[in-house]
Amino acid sequence: METIHQLIVESVSGGFWKFIDWVAIGLWLVVPAKILIVLINRPLRHWNIRKHGYPPSHCDADGDFKSEDK
Repeated sequence: METIHQLIVESVSGGFWKFIDWVAIGLWLVVPAKILIVLINRPLRHWNIRKHGYPPSHCDADGDFKSEDK
């Protein structure tokens, strides 16, 4: 396994297409993972807000933490 530094050095010295391959492989892995995370996160967030309301009791009207004025 090569490091990013080694890939950049090789891209400058003629390994440009190898660097582009690594970027493309990274995109093929990252984009579907991000879509999967969003597809799971958004319904869970929606259900939680629907059940408990917004904002939570420890936040003010715009979602910031309440100040501890005494």
